[in-house]
Amino acid sequence: MMAPAVLVADPYFPRLKSLVIETTGMAFYADKDEDLARIVAARMAETGLMPCARYLEVIADPVLGRDEMDALVAELTIGETYFFRHKEQFDALRDIILPNVLERNQHVRRLRIWSAGCATGPEPYSLAIMLKRDFGARIAGWHVSIIATDINQKFLARARDGRYDEWAFRATPDDVRRECFEQVGKQWAIRPEYKNCVSFQYHNLIKNRFPSLIDNIAGLDIIICRNVVIYFSRETVEGLVPCFRETLVDGGWLVMGHAEPNMELFRDFHTVNTPGAVLYQRVDTPRPICAPLPPYAPLPKPNLRRPAPPPLRPPAPVPKAPPVVKPDPVGLNRVRDLADQGRWAEALAGCDALIAANALDSRSHFYRALVLEQQGDVEGCETSLRRAIYLDRHFVLPHYHLGLFLWRRNDVLGAQRSFRNVLALLERLPEDHALDDGDAITVGQLRETVGMHLDLIGAP
Repeated sequence: MMAPAVLVADPYFPRLKSLVIETTGMAFYADKDEDLARIVAARMAETGLMPCARYLEVIADPVLGRDEMDALVAELTIGETYFFRHKEQFDALRDIILPNVLERNQHVRRLRIWSAGCATGPEPYSLAIMLKRDFGARIAGWHVSIIATDINQKFLARARDGRYDEWAFRATPDDVRRECFEQVGKQWAIRPEYKNCVSFQYHNLIKNRFPSLIDNIAGLDIIICRNVVIYFSRETVEGLVPCFRETLVDGGWLVMGHAEPNMELFRDFHTVNTPGAVLYQRVDTPRPICAPLPPYAPLPKPNLRRPAPPPLRPPAPVPKAPPVVKPDPVGLNRVRDLADQGRWAEALAGCDALIAANALDSRSHFYRALVLEQQGDVEGCETSLRRAIYLDRHFVLPHYHLGLFLWRRNDVLGAQRSFRNVLALLERLPEDHALDDGDAITVGQLRETVGMHLDLIGAP
C-alpha cells in the first residue's frame, strides 16, 4: 500500500481532497491530509486504481465512480453509535419536546420526525421505542413517520436490516432490550412493531436541497441532527441552519449534538436550556390579523354647482361584458410552499382545485399523492401516483416515488420495477439536465440515488 506521505505529495491529491470535501461536506479532513491519505491509499490498493490521477478520474465520474465513491464515504464516515445515546437529550425529548408536539398536533393526529445522519439506525429506532413505550396510548391511531437519512449506503443497509451486536445496547436497560428486540444468534433484531414507522433513505445534507416535498423532508415537527455538523465548516453550517428552520413547522423543534451549542448560529430559534441538552424551537413572529388602516385623508368638498344637462342623443349600446375567467386559485408553487410549512390540508385543497380545473394534469395528481402520503392516506397516495403515471408515462418523478412507496410497503418486486422504469426514462437524457419539479435535482443525481435504492433492496 502506498505510504500516506507519498500520496499527500502527489500533485493530484489536492484535487482529490477538494472533491471529497465538496461531495461530503467533511471539512474535518481539510487539515488532516495524512488521515485522508491513509484511507484513500487503502482504497487504491484494494481496487488497484493507481496512481492518484487514475483514482481521481474514477471517483469524479458520476456514473462509473458511484460505487467507489460510496465505498470511500463508508470509510470516511464514523458510524459508532448506540441506542439511547446521550440520555439527557432523550430525557428532554420525552419530557419537553414530545409532550409539546403531541399537544399541538391533537387535531391532526400526525407526527413527523427526521433523524438526519442516522448512521446504522439506533437513533431513529430509539425514538420509535420511546414513542411506543411512553406515549403509545396517547398516539394510538396517529400517523407517525420517522424519516432517517444518511450518505453512507452500508450504514443504511444495516439500519434497514435492524440487527445489532451487544455493544449497541450499552446504554439500554435490559427490560427494554427484552421487550423491543428478539435474539437472533449473537445479535438482537428490533421487533416489527418498533420498526414499521421508520423509513430509511439516502440524503446528502450538502448536495440535496431541503425542505423538499419531493424527498419527503418538509413540514416536520422534530429534526434530530446530532454529531453530524461537527465535521462541516462553519460556512457550511451557517448555510444549513436556516434550511433546518424552514423544514420545521411553526413550533417545531431542532435537536443538535451536545457538542454543537453555538447560540449565534441558532439566533433565529427560541433556545431552551435543560440539564445536559440545548434545544431549539422555531417560533414564528405573529402576523397581524388584518392590515393597518391607511392614514386619514379628508373627503373632497362637494361641488354645489348644478351640472349642465346632457345633450339629447340616443344612448350608446351597452357592450357585453367579457366572460369572467377565474384565475387558478392555487398554483403548484403555492402548493409546495404550503407543504413545506406543514399546512397539509391547505396544500391538498390546492391540489383538488387544480384537478377540478384540469383533471388531466399529471403534475397536480403527483403533488396530491405526496400530500396524501404525509396525511397517512396510503390508498389515496398510491392511487394518485398511478394516475399521474397513467396521464404521463414519461413523467419520471411519479415512477420514482411509487418505487419508494412500494419499498416502504415491502413490495420489493414492485419497487424494483418502478426504479428500473426511472432508469429507463433517464437513459437518453444528459447528466446535467435538471428534472421538472425535482427541486433542481439533475438526471445524474437521480440516477445515482435510484442506483443506491436498488443496491439497498438487493436487486440483482
